Amino acid sequence: MMQTTYNVEQIVNHFHYIKPWISVPENDRENEQLIAFARDLKKEGKTGKNSAKDLLPLVLEHINEYEKRAYPLPKVKPNEALSFLMEQHQLTQHDLPEVGSQSLISKILRGERKLTVEHIEKLCERFNVSPVVFF
Repeated sequence: MMQTTYNVEQIVNHFHYIKPWISVPENDRENEQLIAFARDLKKEGKTGKNSAKDLLPLVLEHINEYEKRAYPLPKVKPNEALSFLMEQHQLTQHDLPEVGSQSLISKILRGERKLTVEHIEKLCERFNVSPVVFF
């Protein structure tokens, strides 16, 4: 078992600085701030900073928790969500090369293939939606 040394007083005295960044948002303004923080963490993580990579999943979990409570979505399958977004944006299968070939997108839309984490990241960026849309 790993022995950890820490100073409780120091942690308690500084907690108010980090609490907003490691808590579930309570309103849209806090959520937007946390989303911006997540983007910064993602950029920082690409530079090889392990702390940023370690913190990002916690921050994303809190964003998702807030958005599920604040904006409940009807239960739909990921392929139905993609189909809806494509229809709303008047896109065809050929308009999503960042996801894959037209044949792959066709299989995803028919439910024969599942969206990968990488697909979901690209679709969220493309449509400016939360990953919750595809889960």
